[in-house]
Amino acid sequence: MGKIFKILGYSVLCYLVLGGLIGVFKRLGAGRGQCSDQLVVSDLTGEHNHQRNWELNSSDWSFCTSFDTQDINYLSAAESRNNISQTYRGNRYPWTDLYRDLAASSKSSIRFLTDSLKNIGTMENLDRSKLAELVVTFVQDIPYSYVLPGDCESYKTNGKPCVGDVTLGIYSPYEFIHTLNGDCDTRSVLIYAILQELAFDPMILISDEYAHAMIALNIPTSGDYILSGGEKYYFWETTAKGWPVGMLPPTTGNKDYWKIALHDEL
Repeated sequence: MGKIFKILGYSVLCYLVLGGLIGVFKRLGAGRGQCSDQLVVSDLTGEHNHQRNWELNSSDWSFCTSFDTQDINYLSAAESRNNISQTYRGNRYPWTDLYRDLAASSKSSIRFLTDSLKNIGTMENLDRSKLAELVVTFVQDIPYSYVLPGDCESYKTNGKPCVGDVTLGIYSPYEFIHTLNGDCDTRSVLIYAILQELAFDPMILISDEYAHAMIALNIPTSGDYILSGGEKYYFWETTAKGWPVGMLPPTTGNKDYWKIALHDEL
């Protein structure tokens, strides 16, 4: 996408290709409807109570959770993210350092979510592949929203929600789970941070040609992958429900257009 794309970041077109406390997780029978997506905001305390329901892609298992985030922590996360982003604003290719810093600086603020996902995996006796799927499908289930470095009215957002004037067009993980506004690289950084803490070996991939970002994961499976250090890392689309590991969307299917932006080895 050239110079203009590199200035705007991996937020403008990516949808076109396709301090809180976590509550009790419960696996539900398919279609039992014991939980629905809800958001309750307290104007008095600035607390956001989120209730989320989502399903695994590989089975009919459905999960329900409730968690709280706070405005004061959101504002702190926004300030930290803005300071980090400003550091790399003039760089031609800031993504590796930017993604790494956002993931590392957010791990403590989202540990409640990481620990809870780990706990449900233990309670439900999920194997490693299912645990990774639990994390990714939790994020896939959150409706897509643009996060742009400029004015939302200046871009074609196809009627999707949009947050504008965000430095380099990316939210930190805590900002994402507080607002539930996130695009491709915002989602990828959150998933990367959680999976790292759960002792997986994730990477973030980006494509200039497709103006898109997603994760890749080294787990036993099949499908589309990228090689690194002789190991297979399978593509995983995060911007919409239903995408399984190892399946590239047809509109982003040329693997030659993908490169590693963040991996432990970089």
